[in-house]
Amino acid sequence: MLQGRKEYLSEASAIAVEYLTSGPAGFFLLIESSQIDWACHGNHADYLITEMQDFDRTIGRVLDFAQRDGNTLVIVTGDHETGGFSLSAKSEGEGENCYPDYSVIAPRFTSTDHSAALVPVFAFGPGAERFSGVYENTEIFHKITRLLGVD
Repeated sequence: MLQGRKEYLSEASAIAVEYLTSGPAGFFLLIESSQIDWACHGNHADYLITEMQDFDRTIGRVLDFAQRDGNTLVIVTGDHETGGFSLSAKSEGEGENCYPDYSVIAPRFTSTDHSAALVPVFAFGPGAERFSGVYENTEIFHKITRLLGVD
């Protein structure tokens, strides 16, 4: 996004949904916003923020479709957390005169690698209730196959 990619992810996703709904009933579509991971590995906050905004627009378009359709389950998650990203008070001053300025939020990373942070799973649509709670991410596969009746 920072280099001018524009709305490619959301537009490509909308085209995919349109194409898949024109075929036989039912489809599975995986949309990945891999640049979020790259931004976190590089501890690049502006890159991360623009990629998250792009992903948010993409998911918004998919959720709009799912709401109109009424028979589509949307699952949003990540396979891991990277960078230990957090928001904290901006530090002002130096050394013994350093203090937090709570009126200004500053992004912080704790690592350039994957962390042990829990990764949320958001679900909307038929069967969404099955995706609540805390579980290993490999369980998502089993939850989907149970919904499809192909255990």
